[in-house]
Amino acid sequence: MKKHFRWMTSLLVITFLVACSRPQAETNAEATNQLTYSNLTDQSSQQEMQERMQAAGIPDATLDNFWKDVQLFNEAIEEKGLTKNGFTRINSLKPNYDFVEMMELWEDNRPDFLGYNCRISSYDLMKDSLTIGKIDTSRSDYLAFDQYAMESSPRELFSEKEYEEFQTLYGYIPTTDTQDINVHLKNIQKDWQEKEIEFLNEEKSSLISVFFHEEDGYLFIGHMGILFPGEADELLFLEKLSFQEPYQAIKFSNRSELNDYLMNKYDLSWDQPTAAPFILENDQLLEGYRQLPKNNQ
Repeated sequence: MKKHFRWMTSLLVITFLVACSRPQAETNAEATNQLTYSNLTDQSSQQEMQERMQAAGIPDATLDNFWKDVQLFNEAIEEKGLTKNGFTRINSLKPNYDFVEMMELWEDNRPDFLGYNCRISSYDLMKDSLTIGKIDTSRSDYLAFDQYAMESSPRELFSEKEYEEFQTLYGYIPTTDTQDINVHLKNIQKDWQEKEIEFLNEEKSSLISVFFHEEDGYLFIGHMGILFPGEADELLFLEKLSFQEPYQAIKFSNRSELNDYLMNKYDLSWDQPTAAPFILENDQLLEGYRQLPKNNQ
């Protein structure tokens, strides 16, 4: 089992590196170059995050499981490279994590569990804040790692109905081979309308999805997090970076800053004729969406 798990995590590293090697399209936009973030290791940042999630109506039982998941991850990697006290401000859009060290610590301390990723964590928190009227699991085969993680989870994550909703929400979406994101946006909206996916409590929380376009003619959610509004227009974005990368809570003043952070991380390619990654807030293009110049990377 452990040998099989190490093989899977090694493959994950390769997949992660390949997925993150797409170049950015050049624009005249000037990107945000600072980040205020926390890995939720201390009482102060946890309390701030808890209050924001409670205000969004996330059930107490769901929140209890979330904090257990955060503790499980942080303890498994021995809090190496994580923030210590509250929120930290850096002059970069990329916290300096040692991914290899985190992976090795995780394998040593949790050898039979792959971990949770962005899709699992986001759906788990938001499953009561959306409805899915029509189940369609026919386009969920790319979620093999997600399924493996859920099967090896130390706690039971989802009911059978919730698992089907998970597959429906994250199923890939057929599209055409064009760089026009407006075409892709319409295909996503049409697909979600047919599945009767509706987002609830939009003023208190929303799902942020980073969509990728593959040359085979389909779209998929490569990354997802949750956006919580606060006082004075402050936004708090919560994400789990990947199976063996940490939880992050990030403060933004507006959605353009959120866009710059996400596009800086995920807008990478090797000049193939596909659309650049694009970002949705629930079922609409993120306000302030833009591509960044290469020199901002």
